[in-house]
Amino acid sequence: MSLWLLGGVALASRPTDLSGLYAFESEDTVESLDGEAGLVRVHYSVEGPNQVLQGDEDGDGLPDFAQDVARSAEAVLAVFEAAGLRLPLNESDMGLQALGGSDALDFYLVDFAGTGDGQLGVDTCQGGVCSGYMVMENDFTGYGYRDLDAAILTLTSHELFHGVQYAYLDDLPGWMSEGTAMWAEYLYDPQSEDFIAWCGRYLSEPDRGLDLTPAGAFTGWEYGTGLFFGFLDAFLGPQTIVDLMEELSLVGGEQALSALETAILAQGSDLVEVWTTFASWNLATGRRAGGFQGYPFAEELEELEATAEADSIVDDERVYPLASVYLYLSHPGGPLFLGSPDELGGLAVQVMPSSGGVFEPVLEPLLTVFPDQAGVYELGEHEAGGLWVIFSQPAIADSSISFDYCLGGDEVIESCGLSLDEGEPTGPDEPEGCGCAAVEPPGLAALLPALFAFIGLRRARRPA
Repeated sequence: MSLWLLGGVALASRPTDLSGLYAFESEDTVESLDGEAGLVRVHYSVEGPNQVLQGDEDGDGLPDFAQDVARSAEAVLAVFEAAGLRLPLNESDMGLQALGGSDALDFYLVDFAGTGDGQLGVDTCQGGVCSGYMVMENDFTGYGYRDLDAAILTLTSHELFHGVQYAYLDDLPGWMSEGTAMWAEYLYDPQSEDFIAWCGRYLSEPDRGLDLTPAGAFTGWEYGTGLFFGFLDAFLGPQTIVDLMEELSLVGGEQALSALETAILAQGSDLVEVWTTFASWNLATGRRAGGFQGYPFAEELEELEATAEADSIVDDERVYPLASVYLYLSHPGGPLFLGSPDELGGLAVQVMPSSGGVFEPVLEPLLTVFPDQAGVYELGEHEAGGLWVIFSQPAIADSSISFDYCLGGDEVIESCGLSLDEGEPTGPDEPEGCGCAAVEPPGLAALLPALFAFIGLRRARRPA
């Protein structure tokens, strides 16, 4: 699945013009049929190199595959419209002639020869919006979809949402473009296997900032961010994405994160609540699901990996904006402390108990602490057992938070050269000012040698 980014260019050329990467050939006999609602027209070859599947079980003389595409596409558009979304623009909306013979959204079924499966082509862009058409694989022979229905549902819901996006703006960043298109698959079919499968790409790298797409060859990160938009739907409702698209139409794709925050605020929430909840839901997946109500599809998701697993941890960390780091402690029992000689402003720290081992269901966060300075913070007193600690930066920011830290019981903190406070072991659940037991650290020059020169303390580091 892909999106042609050809803003400002009037193609005025379709696969029926026998030109372009995916097009009919002169040997093809091309016919067309319209969907029942008149929203879609499907063009297909009945003879030639791009011949569509010829099954006709209902005996009406039309290929069932082409009819299924039209039926699915119109059902998807109906769901989008019911959600309050704009529908893809047609040629007449942009002042073009009816390039497919009508104002209906045109689908062209051609042979992708395994190099793709479907995409949105663009006719023209003007005034910040675009109109276009759909090109889809003509038979899905040799593709990995469970069956033809799954292929058609995946392609129509995903690619048509790119058309929806173009009805709002023409400069949406790739991660939000593909992420919201994956959400569209979930909106239409909450049991979408494709959506679930791509969520695993995000969970394989939760410490990457949401908008920090890896450089180089295709990695699937953009598709994986669909998990976040699926979370917004499950936590705040689908209106969040509708409001996001409306805000984007006003501010443009360069302000994608700002538009996202505005859409979240419109639902009565905020970015801190959303991100820390997202971080906790992401831990409660796969074998770790079931301890509290998170994703409705939590058990179908993969489990994320801990950055470190130990009885106590002394390490350094870098937490990016809109990213989370997960640590697992086999806690011996008693108070749990986090100590650092570095400024921790902007960091959110959550503690979540495990019902057993590292792959057992996790329970709801016991507390969330927002440190505002260097020092020692008590993270509660706990019985012996597994504890997860999550570091997040739940904010839109220009830089990461980099810090050295000690995590464990009082002996670990003391071994790091930090002093303990005898205050209450709980912290605030709001980021405005931290009432935790924070202790002013000793001078940095005196602290650092003690922090890294101790012997015999178990050290856990991120794999290279």
